[in-house]
Amino acid sequence: MQNSIKFHHAGLWAVILCLSNSSVSQGQTDGQWHQSIGTENLNMQALIFKGGRTFAGGATGAYLSTNGAVDFALSNTGNDSSGPTRGFASNSNFLFTCTSQGVFRSADNGATWSQKSSGLTDLRTSGIHYLDPYLIVVTPAGVFGSGNDGDSWVAAGLAGTDVRCVTSINATLFVGANAAASSVYKSTDYGVTWTAANTGLNTTSVRAVERKGTTLFAAGAVGTGVFRSTDLGVSWTLLSTATGLPSSSYRGFASDDFFIFAGSFGGGVYYSADNGDTWTAINTGLLDLTIFDLELNDSMLVAATNTKGVFRFALSNLPRLPAKIASTAMTPGGFRITYSAQTGAACVLEYSDSLDGNWIFLQALTGTGSPLGVTDGSTPVPPRRFYHIVTQ
Repeated sequence: MQNSIKFHHAGLWAVILCLSNSSVSQGQTDGQWHQSIGTENLNMQALIFKGGRTFAGGATGAYLSTNGAVDFALSNTGNDSSGPTRGFASNSNFLFTCTSQGVFRSADNGATWSQKSSGLTDLRTSGIHYLDPYLIVVTPAGVFGSGNDGDSWVAAGLAGTDVRCVTSINATLFVGANAAASSVYKSTDYGVTWTAANTGLNTTSVRAVERKGTTLFAAGAVGTGVFRSTDLGVSWTLLSTATGLPSSSYRGFASDDFFIFAGSFGGGVYYSADNGDTWTAINTGLLDLTIFDLELNDSMLVAATNTKGVFRFALSNLPRLPAKIASTAMTPGGFRITYSAQTGAACVLEYSDSLDGNWIFLQALTGTGSPLGVTDGSTPVPPRRFYHIVTQ
């Protein structure tokens, strides 16, 4: 596959070529899930990837992997040890858990935790999210917010509502609720006010919500499935079984620029490369098809299961998609190229000052699923330059 885009800026012509091929990056390429060492036969309910570390949480507390979810070790000192760790969130300074005994915070990458629940009227927290500058936690008693990294909490609306999950798009918060007047609510003022966002959402409960760009996905109750909204929750559509996604209860999502993943309660894991229009199951090697959560690390999709612990699946097993390239500006430092590539994809950026096929190495890149920038600082500035990026 190849795309080319021409840009003209300050006398410089650049042609950007986007190329892909069928080879795969290094890593597991057997198309199977692999059980992580250290969590076998455990209930795991939550995952997060932060700073090269993968954290998992469940009925026995928090666990840490420093090698891409190959193995985990208990990392629970000071965290809730009598009930499940149900969620994680992070900002630049701290890592947070939400548990059956309130919120806990770590300043040392999970080595130690301290409880941060002052002001919470119900410690049975079920979802946590950071939307700068506030930390948001949801409980059976409503939503609470903290502007001081969890040192204290104040009510942030929906009092008395059993709220189960939370996410955001830009500055808009979305929460999913159980047995409430609306299954999804949204707030544009950090929880000061909430409005129902329920049109087309024919389910009594939403246990997970996920954003992929500006698209929202919501997990419905048993017998429904996954709902999608492309207008910030104004309306929702149930993704039918004809798309390859069976009716079920779903509890976990993960996404990047290329894929959306959904974990069902009893049916395993599905992925979509077209924003939810079609889905494919990826369950080979998965010993427990009841999924609580999904997460992406540098090169793996990671799953938290109900009874068999954590599993990992190499993203290199999925169909390779081309890197997306765009370049919009000549900067003082040189020509700025913005690109995104599938998480973990090994890429090479090359250039040529002619179309004779004499490509010259510029930089090796690794995809993160999000837009990244590269600057060609060549001097003097050439009058014309061609670029291409190849996923290996």
